[in-house]
Amino acid sequence: MSGVVLIVLMVLLLVGRTRIAFAVGLATWAYVLLFMPGVDSVTIVQRMYSGADSFALTAIPFFVLVGELMSRGGISERLVHFARTLVGHLTGGMGVVQLVASMIFASFSGSAVANAAGTGAITIPAMVRANYPRGLAAAVESSSSSLGAIIPPSIPMIVLGTISGVSIGGLFVAGYVPAALLGLALVIGVRRAAIRHDVPVDPRADLPTIGRAAWSAAPALATPVLIMGGIIGGVMTPTEAGAVGAFYTLLVGIFGYRELRLADLPAAMVNTAKTTGVVMLVMTTASAFSWVLAFEGIPRRVATAVLSQVSHPALIMILLVVLLLIAGTFIDTISALIVLTPVFLPVAVAAGVDPMAAGVVIVVALTLGVCTPPVGVVLFVTSSIAQTTIEDTSRAIVPLIGLLVAGTMLLAIFPNTLIWLPRLLGF
Repeated sequence: MSGVVLIVLMVLLLVGRTRIAFAVGLATWAYVLLFMPGVDSVTIVQRMYSGADSFALTAIPFFVLVGELMSRGGISERLVHFARTLVGHLTGGMGVVQLVASMIFASFSGSAVANAAGTGAITIPAMVRANYPRGLAAAVESSSSSLGAIIPPSIPMIVLGTISGVSIGGLFVAGYVPAALLGLALVIGVRRAAIRHDVPVDPRADLPTIGRAAWSAAPALATPVLIMGGIIGGVMTPTEAGAVGAFYTLLVGIFGYRELRLADLPAAMVNTAKTTGVVMLVMTTASAFSWVLAFEGIPRRVATAVLSQVSHPALIMILLVVLLLIAGTFIDTISALIVLTPVFLPVAVAAGVDPMAAGVVIVVALTLGVCTPPVGVVLFVTSSIAQTTIEDTSRAIVPLIGLLVAGTMLLAIFPNTLIWLPRLLGF
């Protein structure tokens, strides 16, 4: 019963529009005062500190910085041009270009919001010029940007791996499978929308044009190879790979493309610090919250209750995905991960699902919340760039979200498809 009080307190604070970090922290503090008289406030502070005391978390600011430097160093334009020479002639034209460019950019940034801002400023106006309705242009960017938190390096996967103890490198590698599946689903959706709106396509680029675009984009395209190659090869940890990636991106922007200036660095550093600070504040308060959940045995009780009603692993995973999709609609991805992973991951593992596969499904399901109202932050970014309303973008994105949800359900039903690649590479 006391555990219910903890959840109710947090929900009431969230309904009162309290920031997630403070809602979680205040609910935890109030619960400890009311139901744990032998524990003082110092213990809460210690638990908060332990939530941030992780070497793996130091990868977050580096990957955020990579995305910042990429956006400011002229790299986005070259990636979009390269994608356009490859797929601009296909049905769907700029929509498919946007999807390919967004997936490439995702392999640098690890953030859906950075993805939307980095490529959207170029691809959305191009789609509008290609006769895409503004709402649809924003919807295509929003849905594809959600893959930014799935394609490695992924900040949500770093957070989940830190919380659960699952290999972060393994989660990174496992992310390629859902990225490919969901990317293919979006291509189908974009092509259907393009046919419906009679969107023209680019002329097919010849090999010399493709070659010049590839050569121009080559320094940027080497970034994910450097990062993931170092991790998969066992040469670097995710944190070290993030640091190397940030340094390499800095060199490319300043000396390679000569579009990143030293004057741009302070703003990039400040934005990196802001983003990292938000994540770490939620991490620390949620660490204390998770400790109270474990102390009360809530994850174990939830697992027992679910398993007593549903026994088939596929049905359990579908149920979890539905709950995660609902939660992701109202809570941002990082916050939802921190709060829900200690509850939902043990349920999946108790049902016989590999923790790495379950972790990837959790990340994928929660990530879709970035492009769904009412708190889909990517919707606000893309609608602003497209100069349209949230309502128009939300209506246009419904079919694309339907495809992403269907793909997520397939992953939940067949979770073993997520772990063959990590196992092949030794994770």
